[in-house]
Amino acid sequence: MKASHRRRAILVSAAPIFNRRGFAGTSIADILEATALEKGGLYNHFASKEELAVAAFEYAFDEVQAYFRDALARRPSGYARLVAFIDAFEHYCERPVVAGGCPLANAALEADDALPFLRERVQAAFRDLRDAIVRDVRRAIEKHELRGVDDAESLSDLLIASLEGALLLTRAMRSRSHVRRVAQSLRVMLSGMRA
Repeated sequence: MKASHRRRAILVSAAPIFNRRGFAGTSIADILEATALEKGGLYNHFASKEELAVAAFEYAFDEVQAYFRDALARRPSGYARLVAFIDAFEHYCERPVVAGGCPLANAALEADDALPFLRERVQAAFRDLRDAIVRDVRRAIEKHELRGVDDAESLSDLLIASLEGALLLTRAMRSRSHVRRVAQSLRVMLSGMRA
């Protein structure tokens, strides 16, 4: 029990560092400083920096998923959940649950070719996110809440790409206005599709 508590404490400290700096920009010294551990103490819980990075990503993504689960908990599936997801995404950008922004977007950019040990986990996380959005678009179509929409996957991809792209703009331009504008545009777009 004590080992799992310590392992979690390491992840709580390491996840924001990896999320802000990336794998390449994070040194073991950074992790040791943040956790107040010696190398041996860290390696008692994680065999390598790679293992720690994957575990830190999984911890961060779990925290983000919990945030969205809570934000969408009492919303009926379909249109209401799609709008709630956009709202929650916009609010997440204002106050991320893991410092450094969206761990999914951050890890995806770095893991594409350079980090094959992380790439598979990032792909799985994106599949989970996309599957959830596709389910709600399909449900909105089934409930006749959206008109003129027959391809749930295309609309889902548009929603995700728009929000994640806005997040990248926000980060690069250091202004949250990009996420706000894109979120508002998506709400207007969905409202225009409302049956």
